[in-house]
Amino acid sequence: MNPTIRRTTVSLLILLIGLLLNQAPSFAGELISWSSDEGISRLEKARVKSDFFALSPHFEGQSNKVFCGVASMAIVANALRVDRDATEIPLDSSRISKQEMRFFPKGDWSPLFHRYTQESILTGQGKTRMQIMGEPYGADSEGDYGMKLADLDALATSLKLQTQTTYVNEELLAKQSYTQVVKQHLIDALSNNEQFVIINYSRKPLNQRGDGHFSPLAAYHAASDSFLIMDVSNTFQTWVWVESKQLMQAMARIDKQNSRGFIVISEDS
Repeated sequence: MNPTIRRTTVSLLILLIGLLLNQAPSFAGELISWSSDEGISRLEKARVKSDFFALSPHFEGQSNKVFCGVASMAIVANALRVDRDATEIPLDSSRISKQEMRFFPKGDWSPLFHRYTQESILTGQGKTRMQIMGEPYGADSEGDYGMKLADLDALATSLKLQTQTTYVNEELLAKQSYTQVVKQHLIDALSNNEQFVIINYSRKPLNQRGDGHFSPLAAYHAASDSFLIMDVSNTFQTWVWVESKQLMQAMARIDKQNSRGFIVISEDS
């Protein structure tokens, strides 16, 4: 090839690559804070976001470092069941001491609300509060603090909620057909006003501090192919938009024997 033509061709290729790179969003692959300009824009433009508005009034941060699953379940259960006239949710008497109760009116009136708390939602079935705190049980002589995906499923079942649990398979993530099916399952659940999603994921693929975690999923933005995580560790981590590919990788990380994944929760029909 003529040297002049070769130099011209190389220059054109470099220019073309530069143009393509400039067209790529600067935030590609990054976590986007929901309160940033870009995060707000995604929420405004997202067509799948009804869960964000249903969950927000009931959001609360986890009360301790191992209660991410418990907090997530309390948020979702309250979003499903709290109503002005609902009385089936038991009152959490641990929130006000007997000494404090002495000063309230006598009779049927109570200062407490019919809503789940991170204390009352633990029914005693499945993993107990002490076991979540690390008390050894079964064949595990060392104990296992926190919860696994199966433990959260058992908690939801004990509350008579319906669950669909999905474990994300890391080996299958290379297949586009598999990732599309998993992603569509999440989008369909987020699009259903009677269903909510709690994800179980590792923070490491997201370059966040810590490892295993639970949080509710709240919205999907198609243009950026990203999901909004309502992180319950709100003392040091804000809610973030994460690209679906990163989210799949985070949910596929192994938690001892099994991978992580997500639970779709609804009322038991």
